Amino acid sequence: MTGMERVPMGPPWSVDLIADLHAGVLPPEVAAQLRPRVEADAEAREILQALDATLADLEALPPIPMPDHVAARIDAALAAEARPVAPVVSLDDARRRRNRRLGLGGGVLVAAAAAFGIVFAVAPGGDQAKTPPAAQQSPTTNSNVPAEPPLAVKESELGAAVGEVLKAQNYGPLETPDRLAGCLQGGGITSSGKPLGISPIKLEGKDAVMAILPAGLGQYRLVVLDPATCGPDKPEGVLEDETIKPR
Repeated sequence: MTGMERVPMGPPWSVDLIADLHAGVLPPEVAAQLRPRVEADAEAREILQALDATLADLEALPPIPMPDHVAARIDAALAAEARPVAPVVSLDDARRRRNRRLGLGGGVLVAAAAAFGIVFAVAPGGDQAKTPPAAQQSPTTNSNVPAEPPLAVKESELGAAVGEVLKAQNYGPLETPDRLAGCLQGGGITSSGKPLGISPIKLEGKDAVMAILPAGLGQYRLVVLDPATCGPDKPEGVLEDETIKPR
């Protein structure tokens, strides 16, 4: 409302108007003129007192905790938002890249055939003659390509690894969710569903696995496990266990 506000006439006044006055939602100039009139009226004053009592009763109620399954779903949604989103590629671009790779692949095969002396000749009768099998053996490739090293983490800076671990679902040496559940059980840690993120790490140079579990609205529980010793009834396998609230 703008300009000169009209003050409702009364008594009597509606309960809704008195409730708006009590809640402080009326324009200041209207409330300033209306409140003395309302407080001077016995019936309206009783309504204000009842609203005060109701507000006091509500403030005295104990806090109602959010159900665990609801908090876990919210944490999972927040973690999904934190993960990087793959770029959208148009279908035409994908086809062009595929055709380019196929063209390059054909050229590589021709070059490889020339390098290894694979000669195809048309023999009489339409059959193809080719060089002895020994000349056709393809070179062996080295499959022992080193994997990306685990993330190095300090005990005092576990929170710094949250962003990277949230991107992963890599159980590493634990291998399976059942093994993870057994290790958590050994440390007295309960968790429903799969972790928000899990990844092998190096904790102060020691092989370990970090799991990020939901811990209530907007909080994460960071658990670091020793894959060599953790398991049911083996609390010593839990190297770190702390709850953080990301900024």
